[in-house]
Amino acid sequence: MATPPLPPPTRRLVGLMLMVSGGMLAVGLLLKVYVAVYSWTTDSYQNPSAVTLSVNLVGLLASGLLVRMGLRMRRGDEQGHNPNPNGML
Repeated sequence: MATPPLPPPTRRLVGLMLMVSGGMLAVGLLLKVYVAVYSWTTDSYQNPSAVTLSVNLVGLLASGLLVRMGLRMRRGDEQGHNPNPNGML
């Protein structure tokens, strides 16, 4: 049984919270990426690995998706998948 959709004020609040959390995550990860790139260029003692930098960049992608999902919830243009389409897919 499907859950009923959220009322519009709640959707806008959830969208705002998603946008704020995605923005804060992006700021934190941008700082981590900046520190990693800076330590890579200066050849410091604790040189970060490429895996760490890649994980931080994937986190930046996830934060962008959080912001995008929050924007879609706030605007109310959620295009869900119709399980019973009347035409071709």
